[in-house]
Amino acid sequence: MNTAIRLVKAGVCYRRYAKPRDALFEWVLGQVRHQVFHALQEISFELAQGSSLGIIGDNGAGKSTLLRLLAGNLAPSSGQCQVHGRRSALLELGTGLHGDYSGLENARLGLALRGLDNAAIEAQLPKVLAFAELGDFIKQPVKTYSSGMVVRLVFAVAAVVEPEILIVDEALSVGDQYFQKKSLDHLRASLAQGASLVFCSHNLYQVRELCEQALWLEQGKLKLLGESQAVVDAYQDAVRARQAPPMSTPKTSIEPSLASFPSLQVVSLRGAQEQAGFLPMFITWQRFVVEVRAASAGWRLEDIHIGLVIRRNDEIQCYGISTLHDQVPLQAQADGSIQARFVIEKLPLLSGEYCLEVWLIDSSGLHIYDARERCCPFRVQQSTQAQGIGLSWIPHQWEVEAN
Repeated sequence: MNTAIRLVKAGVCYRRYAKPRDALFEWVLGQVRHQVFHALQEISFELAQGSSLGIIGDNGAGKSTLLRLLAGNLAPSSGQCQVHGRRSALLELGTGLHGDYSGLENARLGLALRGLDNAAIEAQLPKVLAFAELGDFIKQPVKTYSSGMVVRLVFAVAAVVEPEILIVDEALSVGDQYFQKKSLDHLRASLAQGASLVFCSHNLYQVRELCEQALWLEQGKLKLLGESQAVVDAYQDAVRARQAPPMSTPKTSIEPSLASFPSLQVVSLRGAQEQAGFLPMFITWQRFVVEVRAASAGWRLEDIHIGLVIRRNDEIQCYGISTLHDQVPLQAQADGSIQARFVIEKLPLLSGEYCLEVWLIDSSGLHIYDARERCCPFRVQQSTQAQGIGLSWIPHQWEVEAN
């Protein structure tokens, strides 16, 4: 398969001066008076022809700089940036438009800048007007347009030239719902016809649905590149972790000095996929097992119960239950210990990072003998986007009525 875009350790850097006059002093005196700011550092990836790539990250991560690099508006300060094929870019809102010109004149100018001759411009112009749907406003100066009208005009010009590579920034977010759907349908159609797409958006759902792959930028560096579902999930986990309140130090015992009380001995997960350097991973709808072992310390089993909470990394309690609430009596082993397994046959959790809290409580549910807080961290990965979005899959059905 042919390669549409190839970057090899590409970087973009700027000179930053504390004061504007420092640039003049540097030039006259030959003394360095600037700091080097790296907007992008050593970015490497390939995009095959006909594929789609989503770019995500925080504000200031370098997303717009990368798009400008791919669009040809910037040259790399280091490394290589190779783009093969006719490209069309929708970057900053209103880029390439002249405010005093009418929408019609700007449409002609935009088509000319994309390499069309007069005959081709006149042939494509009706398509631009039909796609933009601006009506009589097409003859008015662009400076009188709303941001949504500007998006309509710019996207229409970019769309009708049928580029081999389409580069789209956050521009669609300011359009109305009708035009957003129309534009996204056009992007899907272009992909189906073999075009390549680079799509940057803070709407992670659109990135996940529209793009096969995703690239996560963080402070100008490539944080993660891979299948869009996995990259978006990892980014959302990181955002949730930053937003979560500070966690207390994990505790292994509420009252460690009271050795005569029942105590937890082992809390472990069963069935997770293990990979060095990564959290144990479960797949949504996979069998999920937590094994708990505890010492009864001679206490009556009727007065010992196990409670368990699944917590996401943004401190949301996803689910909590206990043998007390489920009215499950514990049994003693030959050595006096307690063993129990908490089993979910089809884990309903959707993609994210989670951990457990396990409690050893009395029959009132108020007294805590021992606890493991924020233990056994693990990750859940959806096998398909068709399992839904959010925190958990919920059993459901659709009922459709016919006349």
